[in-house]
Amino acid sequence: MRNFNTRFRLLDTDRQIRLAYTLFVSVIGIGFAFTLYWAYTMNGLSYNGVVTHYLGSDATFGEPKSFHELAEITHFHLFTMPVVFLILVHIFFLTMAPIWLKITMAYVAFIGVGLDLLSPWLIRYVAEGFALALLLGDVFMIGSFVVMAALPLYEMWILKRRLMANED
Repeated sequence: MRNFNTRFRLLDTDRQIRLAYTLFVSVIGIGFAFTLYWAYTMNGLSYNGVVTHYLGSDATFGEPKSFHELAEITHFHLFTMPVVFLILVHIFFLTMAPIWLKITMAYVAFIGVGLDLLSPWLIRYVAEGFALALLLGDVFMIGSFVVMAALPLYEMWILKRRLMANED
């Protein structure tokens, strides 16, 4: 398992591996962009918009999300989001970022995923205040994505030498 060796870094990879990682990060980035657009059109990325989206509104004749709708969304996201972030975390751990940043970004990403998966249920069945948790989860996911995508791309395509030249 050479790829998990602590001496193996993105800077050591050949062009084909860097291209594969870059394409993955790019496609996921496009996916996040479309997700943000969709969320903005659905709820305006606002507290009131999120509450209305899940609890419905008399003003818009919207019905609250049903258990079945929440289960369907959760089922899909529960399988996809952790896998996407696992791959992204793996790529990020191949960078020369400090270990504290690697660990922090991994936790922030998965906390964001957890909040994103759990919050709709809490909004619908506990209290509307959990809309803040959903928005915070989104900020965590997008923020960690930006960091964990930008640094590997920088190291793979811009950085010409190791940051720590005498690293063993």
